[in-house]
Amino acid sequence: MSRILLPFLFVFTVLTAKAQENFPMGARSIGMGNATVTLDDVWAVHHNQAALGMLEDAGVSVYYENRWLTAGFDNQGAAISIPTGKIGSVGVIYSRFGNSLYNQSKYGVSYGMRLAKGFYMGVGLNYHDTRLAENYGNKGNFVAEIGILGEITKKIRVGFHVYNLSRAVLVSDSILNDRLPMIFRLGGSYIFSDKVQIAVEVEKDLDLAPIVKLGAEYRPSKLIFIRVGFNTQPFTPSIGLGFHVKGIRLDLATTIHPVLGVSPSASLTYNFSIRKKKEEITITVSDPEGPSE
Repeated sequence: MSRILLPFLFVFTVLTAKAQENFPMGARSIGMGNATVTLDDVWAVHHNQAALGMLEDAGVSVYYENRWLTAGFDNQGAAISIPTGKIGSVGVIYSRFGNSLYNQSKYGVSYGMRLAKGFYMGVGLNYHDTRLAENYGNKGNFVAEIGILGEITKKIRVGFHVYNLSRAVLVSDSILNDRLPMIFRLGGSYIFSDKVQIAVEVEKDLDLAPIVKLGAEYRPSKLIFIRVGFNTQPFTPSIGLGFHVKGIRLDLATTIHPVLGVSPSASLTYNFSIRKKKEEITITVSDPEGPSE
């Protein structure tokens, strides 16, 4: 019975979640309601490439999500960010959703840099590969994205991101003219202290109603993070936990869809410095004539 229902579930997922074909990644983001356009971590390579310009350390992260506790609805990926100097970082990402009946993969490279004090810009170029079972074939598309990020003050950030600048065509024939979604995201965040920050974002697909996202992160200790959030269309709350030990971060989160149920996720991140620390050199100058009498 499950083999019969699974193709229909995949069709339902693709049709109802079209605005999220560029699926959110990273359990920190998931726990904060996917309000990600101003977050500066390794997953900026996916959410807003401009934030890569804020990163000082290199990072590598892996992510896994099972949507609605249903076999075959797996969203997984990996991201790498590497600083290239004092003003920018390069990033690489891979993600995949689905199984042998239907799956879509993303391979991308991006760069973010500081253009001026408190102002950052980033661009990304991705290859999307969509595959269907049997004789339905597959389709590959190049997709570009661009983002900007500004620090109004040390506590206030504003970000803007556009995904799929070229409106890549997924299916085009006499019956269908389906495109990958073009998505605009505008948001801001307020950092109350090193313990609390909130983020809000509005996402708009050209063909669908806007989605509002809100998230908060609380750090009760140096090792623990607590996150909550939600997004609309439909109203979907989320919760998350993070554990930070030196350069290693383990993040856990889940969303709760009002109809389809829970979607647990996890990501593991390692941050490390690749810049050589300057060694302090002490020079002792001696008096060639010796001590005075």
